[in-house]
Amino acid sequence: MRSSPWPRLLHLAALSITASYGVLGDRPALYNDYGFDREAYGLHPMQKFRSVGAEAPLLNIIQSSPKCEQSLYTMLAPRGLVAGTPQITMLDQQGHLVWTTTWNEQQLYNLMVQEYRGEKYITFWGGDDAVGGHGAGKVYMLDKNYEVFKEIDAANGRKADLHDFRITKEGTAVLTAYELYDRDLHEVGQDREGPVWDCMIQEIDIETGDLIFEWRAMLAYPLASTYTDYDDGIDGAGWDYFHLNSIDKDARGNYLVSSRYMHSLTYIDGESGETIWILGGKMNMFEDLSGGNATNFQFQHDARWSADGETITIFDNGIDDWHREDGPTRGLRVRLDEANMTATLVQEYINPHHFHAKSQGSLQELPNGNVLVGYGDSAAFTEFTRDGVPLCDTHFAPESRYMTSDVQSYRVYKYEWHGWPTTQPDAVLTLDEDLKWAAFVSWNGATEVWRWVLQGSEQPPSPNATTTTTTTTTTTTTTTTTADDDHQQWQDLDSVLKTEFETGFEMKYWYPPYLRLVAKDSKHKILGISNPLNSTEVGQPWATNDSRLTDTGNDLYALMFAFCFFTSIAMVVRMVYMRWFARRARRWLPRWS
Repeated sequence: MRSSPWPRLLHLAALSITASYGVLGDRPALYNDYGFDREAYGLHPMQKFRSVGAEAPLLNIIQSSPKCEQSLYTMLAPRGLVAGTPQITMLDQQGHLVWTTTWNEQQLYNLMVQEYRGEKYITFWGGDDAVGGHGAGKVYMLDKNYEVFKEIDAANGRKADLHDFRITKEGTAVLTAYELYDRDLHEVGQDREGPVWDCMIQEIDIETGDLIFEWRAMLAYPLASTYTDYDDGIDGAGWDYFHLNSIDKDARGNYLVSSRYMHSLTYIDGESGETIWILGGKMNMFEDLSGGNATNFQFQHDARWSADGETITIFDNGIDDWHREDGPTRGLRVRLDEANMTATLVQEYINPHHFHAKSQGSLQELPNGNVLVGYGDSAAFTEFTRDGVPLCDTHFAPESRYMTSDVQSYRVYKYEWHGWPTTQPDAVLTLDEDLKWAAFVSWNGATEVWRWVLQGSEQPPSPNATTTTTTTTTTTTTTTTTADDDHQQWQDLDSVLKTEFETGFEMKYWYPPYLRLVAKDSKHKILGISNPLNSTEVGQPWATNDSRLTDTGNDLYALMFAFCFFTSIAMVVRMVYMRWFARRARRWLPRWS
């Protein structure tokens, strides 16, 4: 018998409806999708799931290569004018969600994986980011079970700033903080005092919160050395003349500090707090052997020492809101000869599309030698070879909206991570894309699931049945096992390798009424079990040997078919227009582009 076209048309209608609000269901990234970067999927395309209310950015991979780092997860903290509730998000190399969460409706920044006393922890900042261009909040450390290990404040009653938090090899933490002072403004042409934000770095004891070291920008930099003008309009909120945005402690025990508005890096003695040298800006101490290209960075972020101790990496924005034509935005690798006080540009990292980032941004050296560059308020990240060849270029919002602050992530990093959530897997019975009944399952943050097993039972589960998950850690491995005292009545029905965040099982007519999903690792050990699903609650429509919607006499279905027909026509018209628009755009490209 020829199958009805209506399920397919309903599916197309659903896609057209969700295009502006997100893609329903787990899916890999798009590849060089022209419509994505022209807002065909909306201003912030998202993946939405059936089994859980989580969302994840839909990626558009413009360029890919097997030479990109494949074993690490991408860490984002998407936020912005159209980004909805701020979240931190971990994605795999194919763009599938691994883990995501919001946090008490706070703004979120700097999702990282850091080591403390031999254990790996997720770290991020959460708080209020509308405090004069910086933040007032806390740093959170989550363990491998996604439970809070530490909440860290700045010392002496101050709030931790959003810009940076790093755990040192000594087991301490360095972070940024801001404090408002009244200051004489004569040197910047103001015949009075006014509020000025002082920037400071602190090193603290993670266990006690005690202050170990503190440095203040006001003690090292005069107001006149800034590149930002004093503005009476911000008088009440305070003038941010320095804007500290990164800190790095090296093996010598000294600190490298980046100032956005000084256009400079400052190297600070870790004992005395004295300035050792300044690279860039009005107080530059280095001779530039690269014709100015090693020291002419502006509004930069994320300055770090490389492992060799001789080169520094920098994300050079090149522009800001008021200097949009300066450019270019680039990653930098600069070699310093501290004995002769010379600076040499070793390598630039420039995006193939040459777009800019007017704020924020990051540069990370990866374990395989590649360099990952995140473009801050332009929602993109690019992985380069060490010598500057772009390998993988990825967008997580339309390029047509870059520098509008619609969607942004302060930094983008990649890390290895292994997570064992203490929650149960989430499972639901619902319709799939083909309008067949299916069981969908996911487990937010569970990185070690290798296979999902669908189990069934003719009898309802025991009301006293319990599932207990235990995590055991040795010096080299972590093992999680699940004990189930209700296993005797359950039989395996089907199993699927886990390849995406959400996995679906099509319902078969002979399946029993009670179902559950079991997560197993690569050694076939049970990691977790979902709550039972009672299929009698949805009427078990698949028990008729055909799980498709076939009751065409139902008035509701007839109404759906009519709606589908007109919506599908609208979608086809839209697709034709997009293709016409794309051909026209290519036709009008300059001949020299």
